[in-house]
Amino acid sequence: MKINLVGAGYWGSKVDQSLKKLGCETTIIDIKNGQTIADIDNSNPVILATPLWQHYEQTVQLLQRGFDVYVEKPMAETVKQLEHIARIADDHILMVGHIFIHHPQMEKIKNIDIGEIIHVSSERSNWGIYQTKTDPLLSLAVHDISIVQELLGTIKPTVARQFNYTGQTNPDRVWFSGERFDIDVSWYSPTRIRRTTILGTEGQIVWDQDQNTVTHYLNRITNNRAIAVSPTVYIYDYDKSPLEYELEHFINCVENRKKPSTDIKSALSVAKTIDQIHKLLTLNSFQYLPSK
Repeated sequence: MKINLVGAGYWGSKVDQSLKKLGCETTIIDIKNGQTIADIDNSNPVILATPLWQHYEQTVQLLQRGFDVYVEKPMAETVKQLEHIARIADDHILMVGHIFIHHPQMEKIKNIDIGEIIHVSSERSNWGIYQTKTDPLLSLAVHDISIVQELLGTIKPTVARQFNYTGQTNPDRVWFSGERFDIDVSWYSPTRIRRTTILGTEGQIVWDQDQNTVTHYLNRITNNRAIAVSPTVYIYDYDKSPLEYELEHFINCVENRKKPSTDIKSALSVAKTIDQIHKLLTLNSFQYLPSK
């Protein structure tokens, strides 16, 4: 398949490599070198790997021109923007890059019986480049919210806290929780963590996305004693990368005119949760600020 790839930066280059492994021919629209989506002179599907604050306008323009579009997460910055996109999407294939929903280990997790899920905890942190045009919610938490929603369905945050360690405009870390879940995201951490812990009535699962492992525990409480049982570790050994699986899903949807599993509804569901968190942070939160 021939595909237009808009954006040739850090992530765009990874997308390009993955598409080539899948046998696709890419036409790159290099935004940093002055090209724009107006330079697309064909009807091939478009993948947007541009900064998130450009996604909304680019997606609207592409849909109005009749393209099928895949947009890296998040598809837009606000619920209002996504509602507008939904109104003009029509019959086009429109997919958002919630990559972990397409990860084969997500399917593995859903097939492991740990009884009823009691709680899901997800952490995503790293020593990253400070972002001035966005915050950890839009930059990082989209992944974790999509994971938790896939496991629990609709979630409602009830508590949120933000932490500002550097004194910059945006927070460096955001933590929020609700019934049966909590999420902690930060770009001001000396260690890189990409981990989701799922507690069930009949066992526990730890998904380490960096180590590509899913660990199944059968720890239990017996006669008021905590009993630890040797876990089973499932190592990632698939023939494609998670990004390749996700892009392959988009290609299949375009070819078969099938709605993606991470479509505009998925994007809206995550955006509504982020909107709730932003309101909590505005109305009932505090910041840890560095001392002067």
